[in-house]
Amino acid sequence: MIFPSPQARRFTPAGFVLSGRATYASTCCISDGNCATAARKPLNPRRFHVETMNVLNEMVLVDFIVGGSTGEKTTAADDFMREVGKMLPKGAFSWVSKYRTLAKREILKVGVARRVNNRVRGYFVELKSAPALTDKLKVIKTDFLKEKAEFLQKLPTIVNDWASHPDNQAATKGGTLRADLIRLHAPSVADLDRVLSFDVSAIQLQQTSFFGEDDALKTEVNGLVGQAALEIAEDVKKSWKGPAGGRTSSRVLGLVRRIRNKANAVAVLSPKFENLRRMCDDVLQSAPGEGLIEGIAFLQVSALLGFCTEPENILADQAIDFDPLDVEAPAETQAAAAEAEAGVDTQQQLGIETVEAEAIVAAETAAVAEDHAASEAAEETTESVQTDTPVFEF
Repeated sequence: MIFPSPQARRFTPAGFVLSGRATYASTCCISDGNCATAARKPLNPRRFHVETMNVLNEMVLVDFIVGGSTGEKTTAADDFMREVGKMLPKGAFSWVSKYRTLAKREILKVGVARRVNNRVRGYFVELKSAPALTDKLKVIKTDFLKEKAEFLQKLPTIVNDWASHPDNQAATKGGTLRADLIRLHAPSVADLDRVLSFDVSAIQLQQTSFFGEDDALKTEVNGLVGQAALEIAEDVKKSWKGPAGGRTSSRVLGLVRRIRNKANAVAVLSPKFENLRRMCDDVLQSAPGEGLIEGIAFLQVSALLGFCTEPENILADQAIDFDPLDVEAPAETQAAAAEAEAGVDTQQQLGIETVEAEAIVAAETAAVAEDHAASEAAEETTESVQTDTPVFEF
């Protein structure tokens, strides 16, 4: 069970209470003194299905393909590759992976992966989000082609520097220097110009009845709700390190905005995502925009992110009742604050008493000093009288 009864209290790892409401399945439910961890079952994305194929009329299938290279090419003998190794230095094509990651990140901000046999075959994107997304992908492609041109211009120098590297001055079993083989077999500018590519596509979908219930696309659409929840949960798990420390930077709000925008973009799939968007808006409005986030604001951010780490929470019927703003400090924190406040009052009272005591001591010291001075004066007078009196001997 994901959400306990109203009488139960659930404590999150951060130590705060969510006013009787659960956050996620891995926390400990406390009711009548009995503690038990809720059993967690793997999420079945198909379980939370879209009731109708009409959603296709609101979706665009976006895809991109980045063609890359390993810097190696097939030769007649496998021994050649084992002896010579890489034709280009390690990391020569890291810039290709960079643009692949950028494109995927932008698409997943508003889209849901289309998985066929556990392989991604494009991304479902809501129609209204498609224009802005495609504009961003055009910019990424332009930057890719620009960096590709710069790379191809430097390629001869890269090959020559790599061949001249000390590691490549050794001879192979055939007696040929590895450096010479690299210069001979390294990919040419024409080779890489052909294989390095960045292709994008966007197809507006529409419901059809050609295959009826046997249409595989219907199965894919039915799994979109669970897939979207999974992607949100995975993003949070990768980006949020948990509530340890009791405070965090306002940069975490970037993650909250990302969740919010994703939920808003896929709200056409289920009202559960509209509810998640509302929660994110509430937290963003409540949290400070800059500096450290601590205290109640930190508890609210932690409650929302903890809630999003499990897709079951997002899709549960009771999710509508969850309010990340409805948090309170734990009893021990309140006690510590009370003790601190009492400590301040005690210190103030002690300060007053100390001042009064010091005043009394000062007064007593002054009185003793006066008595001592008077005594010394009396002794001096006595000595003076005794000195001035003549002494008669008989």
